[in-house]
Amino acid sequence: MNRLPAAVHRSTTAVIGLVLLVIGLAALAWNLDVQPFVDWMNNIDTDAVGRFADSGWWTLVLAGIVLITLLWAIPLIVSSLRPGKIDDVELDGSGETGTMTVAPKLIAAAAADELSGDTTFTSVSARALNDRARSIIRLEVTARPDHPYPEIADKVGVVTDQIREAIGDSDVHVQAFVHLEPRKR
Repeated sequence: MNRLPAAVHRSTTAVIGLVLLVIGLAALAWNLDVQPFVDWMNNIDTDAVGRFADSGWWTLVLAGIVLITLLWAIPLIVSSLRPGKIDDVELDGSGETGTMTVAPKLIAAAAADELSGDTTFTSVSARALNDRARSIIRLEVTARPDHPYPEIADKVGVVTDQIREAIGDSDVHVQAFVHLEPRKR
């Protein structure tokens, strides 16, 4: 998730949390008969809700609330569904005569293809994603338990070095996650 959607998610959570906290404290104060608060609650006009429902414009207010909620909720949901796309990387060797670019997802796919042919790994995946304004090629492998970790790390290290060499001096970061299957007893 990028920085702006993450900040909006945190702000939304903070607003909802504060509203729920205020409601909870109000209910607690009312049940404990806290004096200034009980007087405020007694001054609330409970018949106003009925008068408001009988008026003709309450459906417009309700529709407005629904519209604002949808305009707030849909971007939150959409931003949570998938990471952002990475722009193409300009390769070393580009110059005045032309620019060479490659999609990072193609580099990730090539790295995954290379490691998936190795029997050391039971599953291999690689993705290019934008996480909090950082372009990342993330390589994830799951290794069988009958191989020592240094052997696994060497194989993954070779591929991550190849990825770094391919992307050159671009701002794309490379991450490698190694999952080890548990030994069967």
